[in-house]
Amino acid sequence: MAKQGIGIGSSANDGTGDTLRAGGDKINDNFDEVYAALGNGTDLKDIINSSLQLDVSTGGNKISFLYSTEGDLPNATTYHGAVAHVHGTGALYYAHGGAWHKVVTDVSNGNVTNYTPPSPTLVYTVNTADGSKYRFTGPGVTSTTDNPNFVCYRGHTYIFDNTSGHSGHPLEIRVSNGGSAFTEGVTSPSTGVIKFVVPHEPSDVTLVYQCTVHSSMVGLINIT
Repeated sequence: MAKQGIGIGSSANDGTGDTLRAGGDKINDNFDEVYAALGNGTDLKDIINSSLQLDVSTGGNKISFLYSTEGDLPNATTYHGAVAHVHGTGALYYAHGGAWHKVVTDVSNGNVTNYTPPSPTLVYTVNTADGSKYRFTGPGVTSTTDNPNFVCYRGHTYIFDNTSGHSGHPLEIRVSNGGSAFTEGVTSPSTGVIKFVVPHEPSDVTLVYQCTVHSSMVGLINIT
């Protein structure tokens, strides 16, 4: 039903507008349609909460967040936390930290355009750092082993998280025991965290990780 407007005449009390009954009937018809569209015909669904946020907890809701190109996406800072689909790349995106980040969910029909998948990533977290040893938790490592050796694969990414022990026992990847820092593929995303993207053609394949304060806190890193 199209919205029904009440005829108000050409001027006040000229007798040409809708009667009270006809006007009231149009009002009822308009409200009936609103309550049917946004409720159950009797009550409205409370889909906007007191903070003016969309709040729907039931039903098969259908909301399209479709954009033609990445350039059409709204400001990522203004819409922090938003999600969107870009038709041109076939990918899903989310807004965080002032930028849109691409998410790959299914590449069975071919690669998503303008996307480079990350390398396999393993995270090792220091659980003990006491002046004589490091101990780690993470895939394949025994958490009670002192200064365990690591085998790192070319093209893989390794995160060594020494956040808890960094202040007294800063960890560094080195070319040898007591040697200089190895810098190829090594970055520090945050204090105490080392990210090592193993190069395919490293200058050395036998490295160590070592505390820069206590030389006995040292273990091998073999690149294969």
